[in-house]
Amino acid sequence: MMNYLIIAVILSCTMMHLLEAAAFASPAAGRLVNKRALGITIQTSLHTASRFFLVIFLPSLGFLVESNISYEKYFIVAFLSLFLSFLSSFFLIYKLNILQRYFQRVFDNYIATIIPLALLKAITNKYVDIKYEDISRSFTFKNLIIKKVIISFIAYAFLSTGYFLSFWLSLKFSEYRLTVSQFTVAFHGFGVIIISFYLDPMLSSSIDLIEDDNSWINNLYSILFRRVISFLSTSLIFLILYFVFLVK
Repeated sequence: MMNYLIIAVILSCTMMHLLEAAAFASPAAGRLVNKRALGITIQTSLHTASRFFLVIFLPSLGFLVESNISYEKYFIVAFLSLFLSFLSSFFLIYKLNILQRYFQRVFDNYIATIIPLALLKAITNKYVDIKYEDISRSFTFKNLIIKKVIISFIAYAFLSTGYFLSFWLSLKFSEYRLTVSQFTVAFHGFGVIIISFYLDPMLSSSIDLIEDDNSWINNLYSILFRRVISFLSTSLIFLILYFVFLVK
């Protein structure tokens, strides 16, 4: 039973972050084909849909804590969840143009249907007769905006580790388990504030600047790259904790 729950935690966490990262291609497609509002709307819809995996993730992780999973196993679960999220986000950066082309098909299908069906039809009908617009350049490190990468890293470090940190505290202080688990709100809240009041408005503003074809791409890649760095860094932290507790 515990092994199945461990797999459920790892897969649901990875899929949630994968869907969130993939959703960033929607506003990029909206910018390229001049459907900015629709691009942002679909991104928001997908971000909301990714919360479905929390229905699997949180009860599974909570049951592992209630079952007094060992620290070593817990840290390995956290490491694998975040490391797989890192790999998937890293992959999406290099496939961003293919992904935003998919959302162009979604826009085309959305004319005659609703968003969920448009998303499905864009998968099954890949060869619709539309003229694709491509992102002008691929990901390069020289175009990253360091300030925004750092701020994004801080925000997503809190978001990616919030659940795992609070549930670890619940595991450590079992007599105050219910109280300590509420620290999830504090961890996530800090990251959400940065994203809601700085990162998302910054990206949306640069997408709306019609005369500027560079800033929105730089901002988009900077934000996506921060996901890669935050997932990699936090996964390594949990891996280090695993070895620390293993040798005790």
